[in-house]
Amino acid sequence: MPADERLDPLPTTGPVGISFAELFVGARPQRLRPGAVLFSEGDVSNKVILVAAGRLRLSSYGEDGRETVLGYRGPGDILGEFTAIDGEPHLATVTATESTEVLALPADAFVAGLEAHPELALGLLRAVVARLRDSDRKRIESGALNTVARVARRLVELAERDGETSSQGVMVTITQAELAGWAGCSREAANKALSRLSDRGLVVLGRGHLTVIDLDGLRARAG
Repeated sequence: MPADERLDPLPTTGPVGISFAELFVGARPQRLRPGAVLFSEGDVSNKVILVAAGRLRLSSYGEDGRETVLGYRGPGDILGEFTAIDGEPHLATVTATESTEVLALPADAFVAGLEAHPELALGLLRAVVARLRDSDRKRIESGALNTVARVARRLVELAERDGETSSQGVMVTITQAELAGWAGCSREAANKALSRLSDRGLVVLGRGHLTVIDLDGLRARAG
């Protein structure tokens, strides 16, 4: 899998700089099957990943084994950069949710690239700040919004980012257990929220997926 046009969504750095895609030229390609674990929480690895195709789930597990979904990553996203920079263990387990293609770059090569091209380091800092803002926003939501609103927000986010548009609406691939972990609620509560959204004609439920048939209505329900 060459570093080709599939990496175009990555931000460029201007006419005299290089892009993150160029930094990964020559990196080792990997193909992941659904369910394959790329990184494990608490482990330390020596590689940085650029997602070329597919989707991965970031999760953290409590002492009781309950999964908290922290988010999803797709084409153009970078993973493992924190560990490459500070040498500390990964903060999340990263699992492929579908057939996924990635490029793996040695951590020392990634850091050398940042040192040689400060504009890339600034771009990475902006991405980290955006993730921190998103994390803070979700923490605020968990206390300020009810379960239906939180579930609706996660579905809107997923539909806008990874949804497949058809004549019926926008299909998103996610299990009820994953959605519950991402919305910060129990599976039972997520199921009830989905039923309410379905009763209002906003979504149609399926096995391992659902179709958003009224995205504007779902946005309104998300608050």
